Amino acid sequence: MGSFSSKERKRSYDVMASSSSKKSKKSYDVFLSFRGPDVRNHFLGHLYAALDRVGIFTYIDNEELRKGEQISPALTKAIEESRIAIVVFSENYTSSTWCLEEIMKIMECKEKKGLMVHPVFYKVEPREVRGQKQNYGQAMGEHEVKFGKNSEQVKRWKKALYDAGCLSGWHFTDGNEAGFIQHIVQEISTQLDRRPINVAMFPVGIDSRVQELKLILNLQSKDDVLMVGLWGQGGVGKTTFAKAIYNAIFREFQGACFLERIRENSKNSIDLVPLQEKLLSQVLPGKKLIVHSVGGGSQSIQDKLCNKKVLIILDDVDDAFQLNALAGDCKWFGKGSRIIITTRNKHLLTSCGINQGHIYEVTALEDGDALELFRKHAFRGNQEIEISKNLVNQVLCYARGLPLALEVLGAFLCGRREPEWESTLQKLAKSPNKKINDVLKVSYDGLEPYAKEIFLHIACFFKGRSKEYIKKVLDSCEFHTTIGIKILLERCLISEEAKKIQMHDLIQLMGMDIVKDEDRDDPINRSRLWLRDDVLDVLSEDKETKAIKAIVLQLPKPEDMYIGPDAFTKMKNLRLLILFNVNNSIQGPIHLPNGLRWFEWPNCCSTLEFSHGPKKLVGLDMRSSKIKVEPKQFKEFKKLKHINFHKCQSLVCMPNISCTPNLEELDLSECKNLERVHESTGYHENMQLLNLSGCSELHHFPNVLQSKNLRCLYLSYCSKLQRFPDIPDKIKGLRQLILVGTSIEELPASIENLVSLEKAYLDKCKKLAILPSSIYRLNKLQTLNLSGCSKLTKFPKMEEDLSDPHMKTGFSELSRLELGGCNLSEVEFLHNPSCFPKLDSLGVSYCQKLKEIHKILPQLIGLSAKSCKSPSKIASNISHVQHVHLNSCHELVSSGLTMNDLFNPEFRLSNLFNPEHYKYNGSSEFLLPGGEMPRWLRGNEEGEISFIVSKEFFKKFMWLAAYVVFQEDERMENFHLCLHALINGKRRMDYMNTVTSSLWDHVCLQIYEMSWLWEILEDVFGRSQFHLMIRADSDSTVVKECGFRLICKPLENDLKDDQLMDPAILYEIQNEDYRTSRSFLEIKPSQEWMDEFTVEKWRYSLISPDLRIVCPGGEMPKEFVFAKDSTISFMASREFFDKFRGLAFCVVIGVEGGEKEISFDIVPQVHGQRRNVLSGTLGSFDLDHVWIQYLEPNVLWGVLEGGVDFGQFNERYLRFSIKLSVSGGIVKRLGYVLRCTQLEDDLKVMLENNQLVDPAILYEDCDGYPEEIGEEFVRRFAHTHREKQEASESETD
Repeated sequence: MGSFSSKERKRSYDVMASSSSKKSKKSYDVFLSFRGPDVRNHFLGHLYAALDRVGIFTYIDNEELRKGEQISPALTKAIEESRIAIVVFSENYTSSTWCLEEIMKIMECKEKKGLMVHPVFYKVEPREVRGQKQNYGQAMGEHEVKFGKNSEQVKRWKKALYDAGCLSGWHFTDGNEAGFIQHIVQEISTQLDRRPINVAMFPVGIDSRVQELKLILNLQSKDDVLMVGLWGQGGVGKTTFAKAIYNAIFREFQGACFLERIRENSKNSIDLVPLQEKLLSQVLPGKKLIVHSVGGGSQSIQDKLCNKKVLIILDDVDDAFQLNALAGDCKWFGKGSRIIITTRNKHLLTSCGINQGHIYEVTALEDGDALELFRKHAFRGNQEIEISKNLVNQVLCYARGLPLALEVLGAFLCGRREPEWESTLQKLAKSPNKKINDVLKVSYDGLEPYAKEIFLHIACFFKGRSKEYIKKVLDSCEFHTTIGIKILLERCLISEEAKKIQMHDLIQLMGMDIVKDEDRDDPINRSRLWLRDDVLDVLSEDKETKAIKAIVLQLPKPEDMYIGPDAFTKMKNLRLLILFNVNNSIQGPIHLPNGLRWFEWPNCCSTLEFSHGPKKLVGLDMRSSKIKVEPKQFKEFKKLKHINFHKCQSLVCMPNISCTPNLEELDLSECKNLERVHESTGYHENMQLLNLSGCSELHHFPNVLQSKNLRCLYLSYCSKLQRFPDIPDKIKGLRQLILVGTSIEELPASIENLVSLEKAYLDKCKKLAILPSSIYRLNKLQTLNLSGCSKLTKFPKMEEDLSDPHMKTGFSELSRLELGGCNLSEVEFLHNPSCFPKLDSLGVSYCQKLKEIHKILPQLIGLSAKSCKSPSKIASNISHVQHVHLNSCHELVSSGLTMNDLFNPEFRLSNLFNPEHYKYNGSSEFLLPGGEMPRWLRGNEEGEISFIVSKEFFKKFMWLAAYVVFQEDERMENFHLCLHALINGKRRMDYMNTVTSSLWDHVCLQIYEMSWLWEILEDVFGRSQFHLMIRADSDSTVVKECGFRLICKPLENDLKDDQLMDPAILYEIQNEDYRTSRSFLEIKPSQEWMDEFTVEKWRYSLISPDLRIVCPGGEMPKEFVFAKDSTISFMASREFFDKFRGLAFCVVIGVEGGEKEISFDIVPQVHGQRRNVLSGTLGSFDLDHVWIQYLEPNVLWGVLEGGVDFGQFNERYLRFSIKLSVSGGIVKRLGYVLRCTQLEDDLKVMLENNQLVDPAILYEDCDGYPEEIGEEFVRRFAHTHREKQEASESETD
């Protein structure tokens, strides 16, 4: 078993962590960078003397001692050991390579070591420095002649100059030089006088968050005053984070103040006076200001700070009066000021006018950071105590990334042995740690009583349930759920994820502990019960109680439990009763109290009875129960709103429901034996949802539908339902009608009375033959799906209503019409565009009789006509459509249709700015049979491009065009083409296009709006790499060709220069000469950036981490077959490769000479052609490790990770190989197995006769593992090795 100790340095099983390194001690206050002949004898000498007079220790280089092109190690060290760098940009600064090396080192230290950099633009303009204009441009031109225009060194100099020129500094052209110097000295003195504050003993996971918050703070903007909120639950590290951001930026302001624990220090308004005095004294050091009242203090803050650029951090604010007294308005402070507020209450921020974009949610730590923080607290010093990995993981699981819990538990467990750890964990499982609980409970204590009730219900019962469900249940109990949930979200006591309400485990434990605290000894005196043993105790006592309000018992598996007939009626205040997997062990009825609001018991086998008299029940959920509903069963249930009898197979007939006037939802779905629904269902006035989906025996439905408030009607797969009811009167509530898979033959003309219908799904209604022309009166219909209605031969045309010529007709809101698989021979109904003014998506795929599409609506965005084999003609304005799928439409191609007819760049680009001619939204795609590449595109074998451009250049970009020529195995229904857009190796956007399969070659052209691919950030330009990568993501897809083109507006000549990109990929609008004169060059990103990010690393990062195992050890499992020379190689035919599912290899990595970081390269080849190289790191180890990896064939050998094209090679058998190399260690042993589906005997004979593959390496999927996924496959191989390793460690211990 793995273990941890304070001396341990290795990382097992790919555990990754980050930490903030301690800042080194600085030797100098200021470093001066300058070009001597320009400034040494005048300006620089005066500046140095002025700094020296006020005691600022300044490093100034002796220029006469400079030799060679590189700066000396002493100068490098001086830069690294300085707190501030002042760079004096003078007229001839860039003529010195020494100065250029200096500024490059300074900017590097700014990024990596937090060096503060202030440029002085001495008689030069900042734009000359940024853009290398005039003398700067001339000097850089001379360097390019000397070192080469494409020299990486020159590129780095330019980048450093650009970044430095963008910084805020001091600009001097002419005037009072002495006053100018004095101003610089004052600002430098102020920055040096202010000291950073202590952040935390171990600041883990802070640095990346600080960088994110800097973007929100927009420090480059000097004119605005910004308020930003740090919002999060108690103990999540808001204060620590606020201190870290304070230290990172406070020197950029004229004054700064950090006010800590405001909630704690301001119990009433008078307590705010000392806080106001503290704020003023910190921002204005040396001035003693006395405040007599809160109002006076607020006025003093406004008067004293209205012209100062200040940083104010208000920590732990919980009431608006605190904020109003300390920072009531942005107008109180000078331009460029930043106010940061930490709070648990999001509404406090929004009510003060802080918008969502300026609220940073502080969340729990990621797993790696959580482990690192815990280790630093729990394993301090030189202790030799060994703690098992399992115990550490249990603590991490308990803390769930909450820094407070990690620190408290880490400190408490430090120095303790395993039995004490185990005892602590057992105690925590029953009751939370008091120190942690007290911090978390502050948020609960600030709630109003009704919000506390809602919180306790969620904590005890409903964590992880949908928000909609929770609202239904709690509304039935007469809580104000909508506002209550909103308040809990704002206080960070709950969160909403994918429409479900979640809660941090420790907050949930805090809530549960509050309920348990009502009576620690006897659960019968608690308000809520959810634990099995507590419920059993209460039921066995069979006593009367007024304390219990709710019981929610959710058992993991069915269990018999004794429930007395009057057990629940003795609970006088029981409002909520939910039982899952509970079976009553005795026969006979169970009586329920009339005061019960919500009852839920799936699979209930007992008979339920209420007392005589009115019932308060609002929700009744007995899905999958054996119930038979009696005709008068609902007589006294006037308040009932929700009935769920889903999968109640004993239900044959639904009785009269008119006695439940408040009923809103009736779910009878998948009641397979339900034959009839009472006529009252069609007349119910308050019914909003009626779900009869999957009632396959239902044949009788109300003849008339008059439920005025009905919103959703679900009748899908009621396969015996032949008739849809008449609708005599207008129904304004119905929005959704789902009749999928019914036997309805026609729709009534009265369908027009569904005046609010938005979505109608009638797909797979194979008997539907007639649609009434009255459907044109469904003015609000947005989606109409008739796909698969094979008897529908004609879509109706609109008929004018002579009786009412003023009636509005036509599908005025219809945007999507699906007619795929219908028996249509024409689409004449489209000849009247006024009937379809908003139709933008039309589907006519698989309409085999369709001869031509001679009308394309001008506003159409998407047309899908897949596998329409008959049409030979299509409207000429098809080039206006944004998405066109014509897969397998070979007749159209035979008639001369080409990709240029679908996307004609001359037409599209010339009309781009004319919205009447072209509507564009984000992306486009076009699919057409054939293998011809559009002429205006450029080929690219690698399937990826990279470039570095300026912000001005990027604004010229409009579209990216990417194309793929592919062939797909027809056994696959469809596959995906994926485009990944990255900045500096970080994923910004993934786009996945689903493509229908075909054995024929097809061309897929995709067009993307550039601003849609990347969310543009102000700080990325000038130092960031943009990257695009396309992948086929299917081993059955053979990619034959691909390419890219960047479409842009006309470029000025000076903008074309000095951009780190290949001009051949540019396609300029309205500039024919430029377009045709460029040659196609190999696209290579700059080496500096590629050192940090490579396609090979990115490609490996896309592979699931579950497909690898890395663990200590030196033995290879016996299942793997040894491979020589770190190379895996075998031959395969097409027949065998089709059976190939994956490759698993095992590497024993030797580590010598202490801890080393292990990185690797995997180089695959097909018949000598290099394919998808993978690179990555495994972690840092100081002993031997075993690495087991599973890879799918297309990831290794397919072009763009598609399939392997055997037709490309004129060989029956191809050689597949992998060369593995490791740095930081050595490959001691390499073994592998090939995973495949079960092989036929004749294929085995062929492999053996031709000696293609060693039979020992084959692992066939059969005998128990036919559907095993890759994760399970590699995990199974690693299991034996882990057991051996843990057994060995146990023996050693």
